[in-house]
Amino acid sequence: MTTTCALEPSSQTSRRRIPVWDRVITGVCLVLAFVTAIWLTMLTGMLAMAGDPCAPDSPCTDQVGHGITVSLLGMLAVLVIGLGCVIIAAITRTRLFIWALATLLLLPVPVVIGSNIADHASQLSTVGPSHP
Repeated sequence: MTTTCALEPSSQTSRRRIPVWDRVITGVCLVLAFVTAIWLTMLTGMLAMAGDPCAPDSPCTDQVGHGITVSLLGMLAVLVIGLGCVIIAAITRTRLFIWALATLLLLPVPVVIGSNIADHASQLSTVGPSHP
């Protein structure tokens, strides 16, 4: 009696490999995203100057603080979610660079929103009381 065994394809050969160009573009995009995040964090520090025309203990300073918080936490959320998506894409063997590029492109959005909040607060503080 002879037994024949069927050769099973190796799990290593059946898995799709991530192309080198995809890994290179992903690496470049992620490095640019982190450098941009550092630069935007320093730029966010300048939002504190939007509170200069505000009176002490006024709601204007709270709004400027909210703008800074939106900017910093928004950038952190974009970085964490983007890096998580890149890791998931690496596990599932799909295109990595799409998520890294999306992270890089979405990074300035929370900074713009936070600066608009701070700008709006500083404009409200310069408006004088209306006289009847």
